[in-house]
Amino acid sequence: MAYIGRGLQSGAFRQLDDISSGFDGSDTTHTMQVNSTNVTVGDVNQILLSLGGVIQKPGTDFTVSSSTLTFTTAPAANTSFFAILLGSDNGGTVTPTDGSVTTAKIVDANVTKAKLADSIDVFAGTSLSAADLGSGIHIKSADSGASVSSDADDLIIENSRAGMSFLSATDNYGIINFGDSGDNNIGQILYYHGNNDLSFVANNTTYITIDASMTGVRIDSGKFTTFGEAAPDVSDGGVCIQQGANDTSIMTFKSSDIAHGITDLNETDTFASFSKNNASEGGLRIRGFGESSEAVLIEGSSNGENTTNGTSGVACVQVDAQKANGTDKTPLTANGNIFGASNDAQLRFIVKGDGEIYSDQSATVGTYDTYEDAQLVRSLELSRGSAMTGLINSQFDKYIKYNHETLAEANLVGREKDGTPNHFVNVTGMQRLHNGAIWQQYEKHQKLANAMYELAKAAVGEDKANEILEQNDITLLN
Repeated sequence: MAYIGRGLQSGAFRQLDDISSGFDGSDTTHTMQVNSTNVTVGDVNQILLSLGGVIQKPGTDFTVSSSTLTFTTAPAANTSFFAILLGSDNGGTVTPTDGSVTTAKIVDANVTKAKLADSIDVFAGTSLSAADLGSGIHIKSADSGASVSSDADDLIIENSRAGMSFLSATDNYGIINFGDSGDNNIGQILYYHGNNDLSFVANNTTYITIDASMTGVRIDSGKFTTFGEAAPDVSDGGVCIQQGANDTSIMTFKSSDIAHGITDLNETDTFASFSKNNASEGGLRIRGFGESSEAVLIEGSSNGENTTNGTSGVACVQVDAQKANGTDKTPLTANGNIFGASNDAQLRFIVKGDGEIYSDQSATVGTYDTYEDAQLVRSLELSRGSAMTGLINSQFDKYIKYNHETLAEANLVGREKDGTPNHFVNVTGMQRLHNGAIWQQYEKHQKLANAMYELAKAAVGEDKANEILEQNDITLLN
């Protein structure tokens, strides 16, 4: 038949810990515990209690309040104690035995933060410390002394040396995804264990890969820029280097094999550098550094060649100069300097816009007044021997008193490392030699003309001799 009255409380029956060691005939209050853990009782009638083998009446012989048991008469010393807690110890709800509640017994979403004690330490029993940073999850192994940005405090990992591991199969990916309401992986960091590549993805495009097979960084898409340059004037795959208002080198090339010692310009292991030529006006300065006699070598290699000797021709290596014309370019004027060669900032050689060539010979010493200039010129041609195509022998060649060594002594040709004269011609020296040869021939012509005039005067008289000079448009300097 149905039960009438207060419902029976279910739950495990548990024996209270023996408290008889605290009986002294005067102390009436004692703490109730099960396995040394305090227990609370909602109703005194839930306790079946015996003192000295005599059952005590609940509410009369004893009362309970929370975990405190109070006797009406203090038990005498050495009185035996025995008590059973009947059912729940929480005043009406069922108290399961320790470790008996399973996940299935808890209604979904019913364990909330509000039901957790504010001071609860979820890291108790681990090597972690209590969280004290951020608004999200703080995993703390040790205090680093650092603070955290409010923009990135949802997950914090803190230690003196903090780390996080993503462990994947040897033929699969480890992935960090960045998503939004429109795409759950619009940004990614991927490590592929199959070939050990690390890739960076933005807007669903892989832009950079650290390629293990080539042991280097690979730009997969887009442009590479520096110093916050947002408008690079290069195509995809290009590199735009921005240095702001800085004036030192924008790019340097180093090698531990190099120690040139020219450290006022660049560090001693730098063998090349690019920089602005002028701090406020720009231009490119290319510097090369060498330990011995070579600093810069420009090479051009082509599959074919152009032999056109004209303005439409091209060369394997050439210099092309223009000047600004609005936002475009236009050729330099005829008098503009296309190309120049300097010696420590002193311009020595110029090619003009119309092709004229200028060479500074102000510092050049040495003339050829002690030589027969025409013979020196001829000796150069004779020294080339069979290499001189079309050279016609002259009956006067036997009178040439100079040879290849003479030309080298006069710095009209070069020498090899062993001192042997070669066929590198000193072009500016030859120009001076030709000028000297012309003047020597002019002097000889004047002397010959003067001698012929004297002979004419002796033969036909001075008036007739003057007439001959006038008819032949000859003017004697003296």
